[in-house]
Amino acid sequence: MPTFDAETLMLVIAVFNGFMVLVWVLLGRVFQIAPQTSLLLAAAHLILVPSFYCPSCGALWPEAFGTWIAIQPLLFGLCLISLGVNRLMRLYSKARWLIGVTGLTSLASLVLNVAGSPEAGLFAHSLGCGLLALQTTRDIWTGRDADLPRPVTLFLVLPYALLTLLLLSEALAVIIWPAPPRWIIGGQTPKASVVWLYLLISLCIGVGLAGLLVGRLVKRIKYISLRDPLTGALNRRAFEVALQNLQALTERGHNHCLIMLDVDHFKQVNETLGHAGGDAALQHLTTILNANMRALDQLARLGGEEFCLLLAHTPLREGLRVAERVAQALRASPVQWRGQSLVMTASFGVAPCLRDDPLGERSLAQADALLYRAKTDGRNRVYVQPSENERVSDGIPPSAPSGFHAQQPSAGGH
Repeated sequence: MPTFDAETLMLVIAVFNGFMVLVWVLLGRVFQIAPQTSLLLAAAHLILVPSFYCPSCGALWPEAFGTWIAIQPLLFGLCLISLGVNRLMRLYSKARWLIGVTGLTSLASLVLNVAGSPEAGLFAHSLGCGLLALQTTRDIWTGRDADLPRPVTLFLVLPYALLTLLLLSEALAVIIWPAPPRWIIGGQTPKASVVWLYLLISLCIGVGLAGLLVGRLVKRIKYISLRDPLTGALNRRAFEVALQNLQALTERGHNHCLIMLDVDHFKQVNETLGHAGGDAALQHLTTILNANMRALDQLARLGGEEFCLLLAHTPLREGLRVAERVAQALRASPVQWRGQSLVMTASFGVAPCLRDDPLGERSLAQADALLYRAKTDGRNRVYVQPSENERVSDGIPPSAPSGFHAQQPSAGGH
């Protein structure tokens, strides 16, 4: 079986990094997938190519620089990878810290090499690179999706954790051993075993980041396909699936309820604020609804200005309180649009999820009928239809208004 020497393996790593440059350029420039992140990662792989293609090229520079030139690509490549991961994980606050560590490390290594202390310069370089790799490890771990399988997470974290161990152990070795082993590629051709390790790390980093980006893209596409583009609420198709899931739990004895709501006189809102202002009004309503929901509740836009709240594991009386709270918050928070202020109200129908209704059609029809009655009886009110087992225990009369009375909204606010 043929063996590969260190120089051949380093050429393989250089070619792989060049290939990843093309991959990230295609993703970012041609397909417009995370353009800024793709540009950072393309630049990172491009900078790493000289380290492996020509590890001794640093000898071409003035001798006073020592090995400083040869080991800079690893530092700046790690910095760009860290920045790319930082953006990919949406942890933008760390960018200045990463750039600061890179700049200080490069400067300290240069000063120490010029001062005739190459080992001290190597220590500063290894320590700085180790910190960058450690931060990248932490960013991937903390920024990962909660539903990401553990083996996939470990695969993503492993190369950075391994690189952190190598770099920090080299920094420690510089202090302890008079002639420490060199694990950083740059200024020399290392042992084949070290290059094999770098090849493994390079492959895992390249494949892992590309897979992570594509996975995020697929998840984003799936999210968009289930959401209303204006408000971010569930669309009709996603709502039907969510309602069926809720009804399946109802069959097992759980209590859930629905809140149907419709904006009052929305045509007047459009006429007063214009269609763009009407869109802003719906977004304003969505903000209020989201502020009064729990994490397990779901909001859907069924069409136009009609919405439905799915309240999981919520007794009807608590659902009624949620509807009253939303109605009050809506009246107390006028829509602001281009210097105009408009009080917007809504009508509500609150109903329990019924048993023996797998598709939720009867439950939804009941809430819709209550909403229709609220609108015909004067709007700006909440109507509720308790379930049979709650009428006695809670004392809520069927189809009773919640206590809100119709009020005429004024254009000037409260």
